[in-house]
Amino acid sequence: MNKLPIVSIVGRPNVGKSTLFNRIVGFRQAIVSKTPGTTRDRIVAEVEWGDNEFMLVDTAGLLIDYFGFEDKKIEQSSQEQIDMALEASDLILLVVDSKEGATAHDKEVAKKIRKTGKDIILVVNKADTREQEKLADQFGPFGFDKIIATSAVTGRRSGDLLDMIVENLPATKVKKNEKKQILKLSIVGRPNVGKSTLFNALIGEKRSIVSDTPGTTRDSLKIKIEVGSGKKTIELELIDTAGFRRKGRIKQGIERFSVIRTIESIYKSDIVLLIIDAHEGITRGDAHLAQLACDNRKELIIGLNKIDLSGTKIPELYRFEFITKKVRVAISAKKEKNLDLLLDEIVKVAQKLSRN
Repeated sequence: MNKLPIVSIVGRPNVGKSTLFNRIVGFRQAIVSKTPGTTRDRIVAEVEWGDNEFMLVDTAGLLIDYFGFEDKKIEQSSQEQIDMALEASDLILLVVDSKEGATAHDKEVAKKIRKTGKDIILVVNKADTREQEKLADQFGPFGFDKIIATSAVTGRRSGDLLDMIVENLPATKVKKNEKKQILKLSIVGRPNVGKSTLFNALIGEKRSIVSDTPGTTRDSLKIKIEVGSGKKTIELELIDTAGFRRKGRIKQGIERFSVIRTIESIYKSDIVLLIIDAHEGITRGDAHLAQLACDNRKELIIGLNKIDLSGTKIPELYRFEFITKKVRVAISAKKEKNLDLLLDEIVKVAQKLSRN
């Protein structure tokens, strides 16, 4: 796969990073909330502007001190995701809030970003009017050469920002005639069944935060991979989704949006990979997800995960007749056991779909 330039959006919490990401991408992919720490993983999307193409990365709020947070491990993992994004970036968009002004937190974040040695554009967000654009002057002492005032909410000067981005990236011409068919595969399941661990194992890097805390994954994470070989190589967009709980157990707010994203991922996918905890056995929640995939005529593959745990028996699926004839593979995402068999099944289904 061709390597596109990478542009990462960074900044302290609640300066509008995810709103800016959604504005540039052109649709609401990243969950937006006033709750600090909503974004945890790196959210990635391809962006075309004019004849240029690049990868845009949304990141969690960059913290200088995260030890006051309730779940320090998750917060530490979020900060590690930011460090990985910074290391991979060709260009960094450092976002600040024009209305709150230059805070001490902003100054510390700017100092950390400057140390990367990467090309940086300072994006002064929430400048909704021409008058508010003057608020960008207060960030002059930060010493960045490239600075622009914009509004992610209204889209004010978003085109100017995109022009500035592509001017500071290597030219990458979009070749429409070389675009391949890309099949979408969503990894779905209940909380803590090992979806993110499997996602990371399949792509070969730590893209999704893994934790024993239910609800760690909030956004649907996407990345493109190639499966198969030679002329039979197929490009897949792999999607890691939030844990799905039945309606009566869903809390309002961020979790509700996460579940909606999971359902949307199923609707938009060609293949649904349902992960079931083999140690716990199949539940009505698992069956609900399987039924949702089948009702929407999606190819369904079932991964029976956590076979590495002692005392685990492969669960019988006879309780839910419509699942019994579906392809299922017993795996251990943590130990990376039988992932080759799982990939073989994915390839078979993908090749069948690509011929249709």
